Amino acid sequence: MPLLGSLVAYPPTPRTADGRVAEPALAALVDRAVEAGVGGVAVLGSTGGAAYLDRAQRRRVVEVAAEAVAGRVPLVAGIGATTTEAVIAHAQDAAAADGFLLATVSYLPLTDDEVVGLYADVARAVDRPVWAYHNPVATRFSFSVETMLRVAALPGIGGVKDRGADAAEVASRSAGLLAGAPASVEVGFSGDLLGVEGLLAGARTWHSGLASVLPDPYVALARAGVTGNRAEVDRLVATVRPVVELALAHGGPRVVHAIGEILGLGTGRLPAPLLPPAQGVVTRLEGMIPALAEASSAH
Repeated sequence: MPLLGSLVAYPPTPRTADGRVAEPALAALVDRAVEAGVGGVAVLGSTGGAAYLDRAQRRRVVEVAAEAVAGRVPLVAGIGATTTEAVIAHAQDAAAADGFLLATVSYLPLTDDEVVGLYADVARAVDRPVWAYHNPVATRFSFSVETMLRVAALPGIGGVKDRGADAAEVASRSAGLLAGAPASVEVGFSGDLLGVEGLLAGARTWHSGLASVLPDPYVALARAGVTGNRAEVDRLVATVRPVVELALAHGGPRVVHAIGEILGLGTGRLPAPLLPPAQGVVTRLEGMIPALAEASSAH
């Protein structure tokens, strides 16, 4: 039975001035996205800064998010770590989540066989579905369609979070995954612009970081993608494109945190040594955000 909806929002992890997890702000972010109509929430992804949180903080993020979701949509928790033992420990800590998102985190780049073995070992050790996460920029591992299908065939795999360099590659990879993966495995794509191309190509899920702070335009985009409304997708993509281009140029988590601060969502500071975007970038974002609300509600 399918678990995730057409749009999964990846909230940042808000921090207080002294670096602690700002739990009320996190709960409010999650609730805001759910109320806007997202089909799932995923904490401790790249936007959530899992790599900058210790084990106790990661566990608490999942607990706070689960309480805020309150069963309204599925909650997925990132469990990536450099060893299989640590991954399984993070999964045990994330008992409040409905599923797990596993990136191929490593210091020494992994081989195809090591990646397949990682997913096999973790899926066998946990009691809920695991999503395979393709993030070559952060992990230095690039999934071929063939290797992703090897992972998808493993017992316990609930879905894949794939990516492509352009719309043509998203369509091609989507076709290969949909043709070869078990019907029970949900095929999804990340990318704050390109992810909607996956929906248009027949994938089930779009995974987005910006959707966590700008849920209204992204929910509208996902709905247009699911219904195959190319004209509406193009209209909405044109509206969010300037924001996405800033995210690509300056780092998605930095821009997501900045948007959260502009909107008064209490996203707080980034963990050192990360710095916020330059003031010029923030000023440009301040000028873009009002138009997004108008575009998402236009008919």
